[in-house]
Amino acid sequence: MHLMEPIVRADFSVCETYSYQDEPPLQCPISAFGGLQDPDISQEQLQGWKQQTRRLFKRTMFEGDHFYLHTQRDALLQHIAQDLTPILNHLSRVPYLYQKRGGRIGS
Repeated sequence: MHLMEPIVRADFSVCETYSYQDEPPLQCPISAFGGLQDPDISQEQLQGWKQQTRRLFKRTMFEGDHFYLHTQRDALLQHIAQDLTPILNHLSRVPYLYQKRGGRIGS
């Protein structure tokens, strides 16, 4: 428990001091993950993340409570990898596209 105390304190500090600032939606996809039996975070609350992006939004629910990431670790990591693969593939092409456009981004 002694090793976990700084982490738990940091988590509480963030929760107590965070203040949401309304800003335009992001230009990147968002994936939200949650536990089906989580008593603290509902599926509707996770769905709220959809408002934070103009791109693809994906909500994935796993069996388990707030700590589903421990019992569903492999499935969670698989979903994260699936969600990141198209983005990473696109980013790997960016230098090529940049050069092909004569060094101009967005043309």
